[in-house]
Parts: sequence; C-alpha cells; structure tokens
Amino acid sequence: MQLSSPISYKSSANATIYRDGGSLELRFTADDDRSYCIFMEVVHDSPDDCKRYHQPMLFKESFDINNSKPEDFINYLNWQQMKGLISEIKMDIGQDFEKHSDCAHLELIENIANNNGWLIES
Repeated sequence: MQLSSPISYKSSANATIYRDGGSLELRFTADDDRSYCIFMEVVHDSPDDCKRYHQPMLFKESFDINNSKPEDFINYLNWQQMKGLISEIKMDIGQDFEKHSDCAHLELIENIANNNGWLIES
C-alpha cells in the first residue's frame, strides 16, 4: 500500500549530494506549479560502507543547510512516498533517464528509499 504524498511531482527534477558525508537534496516542480525540495540528511556517525539517512524532509522552494526557516518546512515524508516520487520522475524523464544529468543521484535516492533509509555501498 502506497501512502499518498502531500505533493505530486510535475517536472524539472534535479538532485545534489552534499559534501557533508552524503546528504542528498531533490528539487522539483509540483503539480501546483511551485518549487519544492526534499532534504535527506545522512546520519553522520554511519560508516562509509553503510550510510544511513534520516527521514526525508519536504521544504517549500529550496533548502539551505545554514539558512532555512522553520516556516519553510512542510512535512516529513516516508520511504514509500519517496519511492512513489522517484517513480513519477523516472516516468516523466522516460527512456532518456540514463542520459539525465542527475541520473546517478536519482538512482542513489531510489536505492535509499528502497532500503528504507539504508544504503549498502558495493
């Protein structure tokens, strides 16, 4: 059973990995034509070969690790909602997904969501 998300993806997905040890950010436009950001903070004491992530946080517009305001925070997402969002993004990009500039980061987010916050590196 997939839980509904507070927002639905429309277009323009891009992803970034932070140099803080692996936190991830996913930005996109939702069906209300507003920009949103999902921030997935890495658990800082997780070992290099087995990263763990805190529950994804949904923000209005964008997220700035040093300057985000509490009123920009919308809600926490669960891993099922993240899987659904990544599926919507992959369907939107279609057969060009492998050529997308953020393909590796999007696949990383998908792997983390599929493993409920754990990523086992190979």
